[in-house]
Amino acid sequence: MEGKAPDHRNTPGPGRWQQAKTRITQGLQRVSRQPVIASALAWLQRRAWYIRFTNWAATQSRWQLLYKLGGGAFVTGFVFLVFFSFMIYKGVFGALPTYGELSRIRNNQASEVYADDEVLLGKYYVENRVNASFGEISPNVIAALVATEDARFFEHSGIDLRAWVRVLVKTILLSDDSAGGGSTLSQQLAKNLYPRGDYWFFSMLVNKIKEMFVARRLERIYTKEELLNLYLNTVSFSENIFGIKVAAQRFFDKSSKDLALHEAAVLVGMLKGPTLYNPVKHPDRSLQRRNTVLNQMEKYGYIAADVCEAAKAEPLEIKYFKEGNNQGLATYFREHLRQELEEVLKDYEKPDGSPYNLYTDGLKIYTTINGRMQRYAEQAVREYMPELQRRFLENWPKNKPWEKEAVVEWAMKQSDRYKSLKEQGVSYAKIEQIFSKPIRMKLFSWQGRSKKT
Repeated sequence: MEGKAPDHRNTPGPGRWQQAKTRITQGLQRVSRQPVIASALAWLQRRAWYIRFTNWAATQSRWQLLYKLGGGAFVTGFVFLVFFSFMIYKGVFGALPTYGELSRIRNNQASEVYADDEVLLGKYYVENRVNASFGEISPNVIAALVATEDARFFEHSGIDLRAWVRVLVKTILLSDDSAGGGSTLSQQLAKNLYPRGDYWFFSMLVNKIKEMFVARRLERIYTKEELLNLYLNTVSFSENIFGIKVAAQRFFDKSSKDLALHEAAVLVGMLKGPTLYNPVKHPDRSLQRRNTVLNQMEKYGYIAADVCEAAKAEPLEIKYFKEGNNQGLATYFREHLRQELEEVLKDYEKPDGSPYNLYTDGLKIYTTINGRMQRYAEQAVREYMPELQRRFLENWPKNKPWEKEAVVEWAMKQSDRYKSLKEQGVSYAKIEQIFSKPIRMKLFSWQGRSKKT
């Protein structure tokens, strides 16, 4: 009677360490087959010192070799790291920010224009950021941030050695991408405040050590709540959006204090990749990331299992509130106001004697316009202008709206296109010829922008 073939379906496969060892061995074999590497190895094998080393190694056991060579490599690496860190501390790769500089951190903030009924009309900015105080941030945001980005935030002092060991073992040796990174929130804040430099081959090492030094100094100056507040006011959410306050307004049309659990998870999820997890551009990806954040909150005890499941069942409801010079109320008024403000601010100085900057100093500008009445007026224009346009076209079926050709010539000369061609030395006759050629462009209409030739 023939015996049954062994059933391997339930036989445990190689462990993770064995898999890692196999991958490393295979990688080394592939590298050694490269012509340049093979030539270098051949040259090495002819050296007298290499022959002496191999003869000595042959007399040692595997554990003796591991102990002596590994120990020597560890000590050498440790000494190098300490010396390298000392060089960074002394400013060889650029001066570290002082305690005084770190205690005076100031972000660029947008200046806001308000109506007389406290309605926000618009902003002037380089970076669209309005700082939020810690009390203006929903506890859901704080819990989601800590659970996802730095679970031991309240336990370490800026550097989490346990996290670095986890990165070494899980992420590097076992290729487990879900293991997370080793940078603490304080280190990420340091990176946000002081962008990384280029130091050639040593860039990653230098930047990481610099961020550790800065993180330790930040931890000595600020409380944990202040660090969280600073972090959430500096991070980018793509689309030139900086800080949790503007992000909450942009994606959910509400204040950062009123963010629900599932909404906070969406915004915190964006921090891993602001464009990659943008809920408007990539809703499916954003939803998956949101649920990952909620799972992390459950894992670290910030929410119960039933609360987590209920939040994951919520749809991804985005109330997108776009801002810009041509968005919102009183756009023409705001442009005229901007020009006046730039002139007015020339006569004023800040307490330190420096001039005010309309685009970075976070000014609050209050106007006499009533927001409610302005909204009604603009709504009336949008409603009745299409009818007025229709009547105009009926009464001017064959006539040109501009009546005189001089009006068209004047408009052409005011255009950026004309001025650019003129600066390039193009003749007037040639410019006229260029303008006479039909091109595709977007034109404003009361039914929305349309493409015309």
